[in-house]
Amino acid sequence: MTRKVKTAAAKTEKKQQKLESGSISSLSPKVSKITISMKYAQIGVLDPLMRMVNFTPDSAAVFKISCLCSDCPESVFDFTRIIKSMMKAHKTSAKGEISCENCSAPECSDVAYTITIKYK
Repeated sequence: MTRKVKTAAAKTEKKQQKLESGSISSLSPKVSKITISMKYAQIGVLDPLMRMVNFTPDSAAVFKISCLCSDCPESVFDFTRIIKSMMKAHKTSAKGEISCENCSAPECSDVAYTITIKYK
């Protein structure tokens, strides 16, 4: 399968997941905002790359964030389990490290994250 076909298939699957997941407000009506902050440690670079992704109540309840590594364009960081367990326990913040699902490149592994959830 060519890279173009794989990318098209991944996009189609991502759209389907968003449709099936519903919105954050349907999953947890009390959530007003979810923020994921990520810090990528880059080899040979003094300052790490910071990335922030925000979700609102109208956002799809899909918490998979695309990897920025050029070696794995179809891969993701999957925060679904972490965020759903936080919402279930009504937690407001969590910190940890996460690795890209399909890539072993150093900049894709052990990415530090902070998740904050604001409730109404």
